[in-house]
Amino acid sequence: MKLNTLKLNNLSRNSSRINKKKRKGRGPGSGLGKTSGRGHKGLGSRSGGKIRVGFEGGQMPLQKRVPKYGFSSRVNRFSRDIGLSNLLPLKTIDIDLEILKKKNLVNQNTKKVKVFKDTESCPKLKLKGILTTSSVKIMIEQAGGSVEN
Repeated sequence: MKLNTLKLNNLSRNSSRINKKKRKGRGPGSGLGKTSGRGHKGLGSRSGGKIRVGFEGGQMPLQKRVPKYGFSSRVNRFSRDIGLSNLLPLKTIDIDLEILKKKNLVNQNTKKVKVFKDTESCPKLKLKGILTTSSVKIMIEQAGGSVEN
């Protein structure tokens, strides 16, 4: 008994499921001659004549009728979060905002930085003017460092 495995050479050719392509502009006998199914005159009959997405015929579109929503804090625009692992390669004990700006870890217009925990070990660090999460503060103080806000 031979097993029929599915391969490209033994796929069945079910012609009923394949629709033939409509050949437009091939005379009146084809049913799509003369105007090729586009009708007479108007935007839809022209080449490149399409209405852009969201256009409602001059009526105010839905995306303009619905009010804007959401909130973007102006305070958080100048604050950044930074992982504790990013501070480890600095090779300095005293770290403040100016050092982070010089090393390009934060933007020049940053005014507040908060350090969060993303590593399990921490050397002795002295953070000045930098906020930390409670877990980072505990890690730094256990290593002999200090955190000053």
